[in-house]
Amino acid sequence: MTVVWIVAAVGAYVLATALLVAELLGGWARGGRTGRFVLLAGAVAHAVHLAIEATTGGPRWDISDSLSIAALLLVGAYLAAAWRWRVGSLGAFVAPLALLFVLASSVGRTWPAVPHEVRWAMLPVHVGLNVLGVAAFALAFVAAVAYVLQERQLRRKRFDGPLQRLPALDELDALGVRLVGAGFVLLTGGILTGALWAARRETGAFPISGAQAFAVLAWAIFAAVLALRAAAGWRGRRAAIGTMLGFACAVLVLVGYAMRLQGGGG
Repeated sequence: MTVVWIVAAVGAYVLATALLVAELLGGWARGGRTGRFVLLAGAVAHAVHLAIEATTGGPRWDISDSLSIAALLLVGAYLAAAWRWRVGSLGAFVAPLALLFVLASSVGRTWPAVPHEVRWAMLPVHVGLNVLGVAAFALAFVAAVAYVLQERQLRRKRFDGPLQRLPALDELDALGVRLVGAGFVLLTGGILTGALWAARRETGAFPISGAQAFAVLAWAIFAAVLALRAAAGWRGRRAAIGTMLGFACAVLVLVGYAMRLQGGGG
């Protein structure tokens, strides 16, 4: 039964991607509204799939769960933002990214679950903070990509074309800083709980794993973006590029962390 729901979700995400891209490229407003409705339907099917899995087999706390939940949170955050702000056209970036996360989660499903010997009471909190942070950074990444693309068009004095349907630069910048701020708080919590976990296990291995190193790097990048915005008035393209780099590191944290769990590391 759970397979039916995830297949329905993937199908809805594919259709929503087509409709939302058509809105951006062709200015098909009705297609965009329909696409967001289809995306919502896909999110509902996705949520039902996760709920059934949680009640039947329990969470695995692996790469599959992490990517799947991150995809659902990304879609939910986008739909909430589209309802509050005029950022509906960003769906052309959000829907395919969420679809990519879901498809990647199906690959992770072939890996074994997290060994019981490395689990502890704080593991759900640790994984949850990281997944929520990645979702926030993913939407910030989408806003940053849209900003860079549109800003490049404006610098070239091209005032027509599909990119002009994207939100205004100041709206993208404001959305980006809110999401980076939220993601930064969540990532900080993920790093702290991860450090407590590592201290608790005391395996005697090298104290900083690859995933932890990327977590620290992502934290440093986002901290720099926020600090420079506040202290030096950093805005626009530089902040967007910093957000994109930080998101790349955050994804590596999620993947590396889950892979480390598969091997029983701390």
